[in-house]
Amino acid sequence: MLRRAASATFALAFVLVAACGHQVTPSPSNLNSDLSGHIQVKFGVNAPLDFTNVVYVIAIDMCGTGVPYPQALFTGYDSYTFAFLVGGGFGSTALPLLFQYYVSPSSTGSLSKLQVNNLNPSTTQFVPNYNGTGTEFEFTFLRSDLNNPLQIPLPCPNSTPLPSTTPTASPTVSAGATPTASPTPTPLASGTTPAPSPTPSPSQSAGASPYLTTWTFNLMTFAPNQTPLDSLGYGGPTDNTFQGIVVNINQLATPNDFRGTPYAIPQNQAAYITYGEVDNYP
Repeated sequence: MLRRAASATFALAFVLVAACGHQVTPSPSNLNSDLSGHIQVKFGVNAPLDFTNVVYVIAIDMCGTGVPYPQALFTGYDSYTFAFLVGGGFGSTALPLLFQYYVSPSSTGSLSKLQVNNLNPSTTQFVPNYNGTGTEFEFTFLRSDLNNPLQIPLPCPNSTPLPSTTPTASPTVSAGATPTASPTPTPLASGTTPAPSPTPSPSQSAGASPYLTTWTFNLMTFAPNQTPLDSLGYGGPTDNTFQGIVVNINQLATPNDFRGTPYAIPQNQAAYITYGEVDNYP
């Protein structure tokens, strides 16, 4: 499928506060026997994974608004519901960190994001050298862990913004981050979980999933200073035509993308994405 390159440049604006956040601790023994209810993501690159100089991003749209593209800042994070971030030099061990996106009260239609600190470590598994050659990692998580863990209005149709009184923490930027000329992103809250929305909509009530059954994934890489390096689309860091890896969460599926040569190849081959796979186990 032909994918054209977009002309815009951007930054993911994942604000470098991850070093002080909670990390997802792998627990392989709990997942080996039964993968029911889990999703497994395989992320392959062209050289041994570089968890110091590259941030590996698994972005997910669960609301049916489209494909999460890497030019997130310039599109108001359109089509982002969650994103797992791996690497970027945060701490001594590369483990996934989860961010949830929500409707911002300060700008109509614009999304902001918060770090999720309460994932159950017994429902996740991270294998940093899945293929034995160091060029692919595997990450497994329980789908229900993404059932609005922060209990806030979601970027889904008919969702409502957070109350304007919701407190937000000041951003904490890690030392060594290089400033860019990109517009300043809305910061992530640093290690603080917001208060639950006082009146959740019916679709967000306890026990009801606020998402569609079809989820769309995209894999991307960034430098620690937020510069986009690559994505699954042929346009690489500026792609906006990739159709995404689409999964029906009610069906057993293993869709994958053996990605061809992009228009812009990253200088760091560890950021050059060659393969993506999303396995769903109902």
